[in-house]
Formats: sequence, structure tokens, C-alpha cells
Amino acid sequence: MKKFKFTLSRMLDYKDQLLDEEKNKLALLRQKKQEIDDHIESLLRELDKLSETMLQEQERGITAFQLLSYESQRTNIRRQIEQLKKEQALAKLEVKRQVQVVVQATQEVSKLDKLQDKQLEEYKKMVMKAEELEIEEFVSSRRIVTQSQAQE
Repeated sequence: MKKFKFTLSRMLDYKDQLLDEEKNKLALLRQKKQEIDDHIESLLRELDKLSETMLQEQERGITAFQLLSYESQRTNIRRQIEQLKKEQALAKLEVKRQVQVVVQATQEVSKLDKLQDKQLEEYKKMVMKAEELEIEEFVSSRRIVTQSQAQE
């Protein structure tokens, strides 16, 4: 009997490849989101540090120009944080969408894997039946030979 070959093996390989590509896209999107998160955290720390420095300088006495400079820096950082939070929300949405794509691709591969398993089981049953028939034929031919020798 010929060797088992899954009829949709090319399709399974293709779907596996697509799944890997989608997982890679997801990893990149998660990395991008993490970079945005890290940048926001960094800016928040910078804002806290700047506010603390400004407070210390105010206690010592600073000019209005210096105070305006600190406020300008703080405003600039807040704007950057606002912009990054918008990017963060968008990145979060992209990650969520890509997770759905990966789930869908995983389900497609899983369906093909199950179909392959089912076809393999059917193949094994056919092989067993073929082997049983061969054994029966062998036993039958042995009987015939034994009977014909006994009659002689």
C-alpha cells in the first residue's frame, strides 16, 4: 500500500505560514505599543522631576522668565503625553484587531490539523484491513496447499 499523504498538505503548509506571519505582525504591534507605554512613563517621570525642580527653585526665588520657562517645558511634556496617549489607544486597538486575526488563523490551521488526523486514522484502518486480507489469503492458500499435499 502506498504511503500516507494528506490531501490538503499544501493548504496546511500555506495556512501555517500565514499564521506565523500574523503572529510576527502581532509581536511587532505589541512591541510598538510597549515602546509607546515606556515613552509615556519616561515623560511622566520627566514631568515629575521638572515639577520638583521648579518647586525647589521657587522656594529659593526665581525670576518670572525662569518660571515661564519651566511652565513652558511642563506644557510641552503634557502635550507630548497627550499625543502619545492617542497613539497608545490606536496601538492598543491595532493589537486587539491583530489578536483576532491570529485567533482566526489558528482556528483555520487547527481545522486542517484535525482533518489530517482524521484522514490518517482512516488510512491506518485501510492498511489494517489490507493486512488482514493478505493474512487471510496467505492462510487460505496455505490450507489449500496443505490439503492438496494431504490428498496426494
